Amino acid sequence: MNPIQAHYRDHKIVIRDEIEFASDGITGKSEKQPVTKRIIEVDGVDVTSRCRMSNTDEERTESAKRFIDRIYPKGKSEL
Repeated sequence: MNPIQAHYRDHKIVIRDEIEFASDGITGKSEKQPVTKRIIEVDGVDVTSRCRMSNTDEERTESAKRFIDRIYPKGKSEL
């Protein structure tokens, strides 16, 4: 599936497929494995484990928005 991008309160939300790579320890060859799950990224950081698991991309987007509201209640912090 194609990645889904959304913006919420100056944050970028990306929902994409996680693709795992298996490598052969002897030859060092890597092969693509089947996609296992969709992951949620906020500003380039994987937050899937911190968001409630959802079945659809719309539910994942809403979960990411709730995550942003919890972590940044007063807006994006300036570093």
